[in-house]
Amino acid sequence: MSPVTTFISRKVEVPCGDSDLYAFLTDMNNLRTVLPSGSVTDWEATEERCSFETDRAGRITVTRAEALPHSEISYEAESFLTGRVKVRITIGFISAMRSAVRLDTGLEMNPLMRMLIGDSAGRYLDMLMDIIESYDGYDMIRGYNQSP
Repeated sequence: MSPVTTFISRKVEVPCGDSDLYAFLTDMNNLRTVLPSGSVTDWEATEERCSFETDRAGRITVTRAEALPHSEISYEAESFLTGRVKVRITIGFISAMRSAVRLDTGLEMNPLMRMLIGDSAGRYLDMLMDIIESYDGYDMIRGYNQSP
């Protein structure tokens, strides 16, 4: 078993309260709406698990591993290309209409794989945080916690 390498994103602020964001992100059916349009095919989801195909990584399966109300959600993702990846979203309360979000990911990588990946994982997390900051669906998420 290879050692786990952790990558941590920068923290960003989003225009959505922590309880709504938490409720939205713990339902795996909703993750399709946050993935870039046209980037996935063969989408399947339940509340706790989703799977889909991408051109670059093949079939990816994501399972919600742990959820601490309003503050943290952990997922485990697996694909042929990357193997098993752990992703944790940390949500921080700022106000009823604003939250802080940070991602960290743990990858099991041997030294050769770590050298090949280099700083590309950090760049990918930065790009992901840019997407989270500029996401135009926060109006849909606000009030999600109060949905029937």
